Amino acid sequence: MQVKRRYNLVEISYSWFRLSNIFITVLAVGVSYGGGFFADIPLLIRLCLAVILTYIAIAGWINKTRIRITDKHISVSHSPLHWMGAKVVDTCGITRLYSQKKEFVSTNGYSIFFAVFAVPENGEDIKLVGGFTEKQQALFVQQEIEKYLGIDTEDWLVRKMLE
Repeated sequence: MQVKRRYNLVEISYSWFRLSNIFITVLAVGVSYGGGFFADIPLLIRLCLAVILTYIAIAGWINKTRIRITDKHISVSHSPLHWMGAKVVDTCGITRLYSQKKEFVSTNGYSIFFAVFAVPENGEDIKLVGGFTEKQQALFVQQEIEKYLGIDTEDWLVRKMLE
């Protein structure tokens, strides 16, 4: 992760590349050529699957996520390929942030990802960014946002313990 601090902005950026991208790339090539296991899949379905897997593989190799924090908003963007989850969240009224673990069933067992959420004064919690494979990554982003916005985490923890 890279952090750039300026007097009016903090920008956190990180690459999407993981070792799993190699597996997805090999899978995309296998589906595209339709050999072996994929030969029984109808051509139209195989082409759609190949296009989707190729897009995911390329995004995994080249995409970056940028989180920009200012006094007025937090913006999350993914580039150069478009991806879900881009958003701009107003910082006015955010009382705290937290990280949450999500488990997904996969062919290898369970995949675990972490996400960072913002808690506004009124309304539902807002997912800012997710897809972190390690808890420390999510906590780092959470703490950088809290530090820039001046959110007092110690006071919140003390109040939670007293309740």
